[in-house]
Amino acid sequence: MKLSIITINLNDKTGLKKTIDSVISQTFTDYEFIIIDGLSTDGSVDLIREHTDKISYWVSEKDSGIYNAQNKGIKQAKGEYLYFLNSGDALYANDTLEKIFEGDPHTPFICGSFYMEKGGKLEADTSYKDRDWHMAVYELFSGFLCHQAFFIHSDNFKRYGLYDESLRVVADWKLFFQGIAIDHLEVKYVDTFIVIYNMEGFSTQIGGSVIYPEKLKVCREFLNENTVKKLERLYYLEQNGFVTDIMKSKPWIYNGFRIFCKIGRIFGFVKG
Repeated sequence: MKLSIITINLNDKTGLKKTIDSVISQTFTDYEFIIIDGLSTDGSVDLIREHTDKISYWVSEKDSGIYNAQNKGIKQAKGEYLYFLNSGDALYANDTLEKIFEGDPHTPFICGSFYMEKGGKLEADTSYKDRDWHMAVYELFSGFLCHQAFFIHSDNFKRYGLYDESLRVVADWKLFFQGIAIDHLEVKYVDTFIVIYNMEGFSTQIGGSVIYPEKLKVCREFLNENTVKKLERLYYLEQNGFVTDIMKSKPWIYNGFRIFCKIGRIFGFVKG
């Protein structure tokens, strides 16, 4: 089986219907559909039961959080790739999966473009198209990754384990950081829109007061303290407008830092 689609849900029947409809309408059929419900009381379970002929596995029971629920899905998954499509998110078009898996890819990560949806308005993000994933330490530290725009090869979960449930909002980012920034695994970009990403979910609402400290915690697992402090310093400058102006006139400063991050492992800046 090529793909396992994992959807988690808690009391979002309307969003879940949108998600289910986008999956079962796909022209690509080599997938299994897994739904992990957190014991919803809003009719979500009835909706799931209505589509049991299209769902490979589902359960409705208490969980301890987003990543605990997703880990339940990972444990059930049999596909070569895993894709996390949360309740309220929707695949962009009926042929999205067909475009992604054309040519039978096997790369560690596959990504594409996505739409962000907030308040009924859509905003396109095509930033992954020209991204240099091999220079990704600072980019991943400072930036946003849309989980729903990535297909993750199952080997990554064998290599790095399940999502770290001690983290509230960046356990998925931690896996990307390990695979892409630290181990430089290949990322294949497919020039298509993958998903309409609902920006009203938990991780987008919780804010940087939780995200930033958790990212620092992850970085300290893999980078030495000197490198982490450099990341913090550059992030501070960027957030306060200094780095943006410098990069416009002297991009070699930023590129030099990116090169520093890339060679960090060779000279001992990066652990492992």
